[in-house]
Amino acid sequence: MSEESIPAGPAPRASDGALATVGPEMAQLLVVALWSSTFIITKAIFAELAPLPYIFGRFAIMLALAAAGLLLRRRGDALRIHRADFGRFLAVGLTGYTLYQLAFVLGLERTSPFSSSLLVALVPLFTVLITSAMGERTPPQGWLGLAVALVGVAIFLWDKRGDEGTLVGDALSLGAAVMFAAYGVLNRPLVRRYPPETYSAYTILFGAVPLFLLALPDTLATDWGALSGAAWVALVYMAILPVYIAYQLWNWAIARRGIAAATAFSLLVPIVSGVVSAIVFGESFGFWKVFGAALVLLGLIVVRWRPTPIGRWGRWREGS
Repeated sequence: MSEESIPAGPAPRASDGALATVGPEMAQLLVVALWSSTFIITKAIFAELAPLPYIFGRFAIMLALAAAGLLLRRRGDALRIHRADFGRFLAVGLTGYTLYQLAFVLGLERTSPFSSSLLVALVPLFTVLITSAMGERTPPQGWLGLAVALVGVAIFLWDKRGDEGTLVGDALSLGAAVMFAAYGVLNRPLVRRYPPETYSAYTILFGAVPLFLLALPDTLATDWGALSGAAWVALVYMAILPVYIAYQLWNWAIARRGIAAATAFSLLVPIVSGVVSAIVFGESFGFWKVFGAALVLLGLIVVRWRPTPIGRWGRWREGS
């Protein structure tokens, strides 16, 4: 779901108790853990399952869940989409699921979880470029953040020169970020016109069909009976928790803290992925790699930063 589609809800009341005090932050930290785990678990599952069969299995579960959610609404209007929106649904499905998933999974297969998570986190920067190309105004800090992050990416990738396989994975991860940024922009009108169950089910369907066709030969050739119990658990986990559970928690937190405060937590995803990758996969971190990554994160902070009006700051300090 794109950030623009999530409304900022009212501030929590003092009477809401401890849940309102620390609940949204705890929810966002859990979401960070779930989203960070996608890079680690997906990388680990490749030891038993090739990327395309993994995509097939994950999307089979996701599509079943999406269809069940749509049918449980028991409202006829939720099952229909306007003919004029069909092309947009198709474009959203192709960018947000078909092309994004192919670039993400094939990229992660060839690079480290930290590299993949950092480069995929560039979605807001590519969103700035896409919306600017569409004629939308970009504030000055957007261009500043973009410039800083691009310098960081250049340093980060320069440090990995000579490893052609890894650079291909990094390029695919960048492509995944571009596709997800396009998905977020294309999805905005659908989010406003349809309930979540509707646009989720149809976009997953339109995105899954090409994936199923592409992955079918490798899927049929896979010995699914040889998969360990841990691999099956990981596959089900990846289809449910980082998608359905995480987005529910994310939306709940945003409704209580606002989009600016909430999305700052997503910058922790590459950091957590990097730490876990170092522990699990022994990934090394030299000076230039860390320096480039730090510039990328700084650029993302600048892009996402929204100045707080002085009047609002004063009222907050006064406790109103």
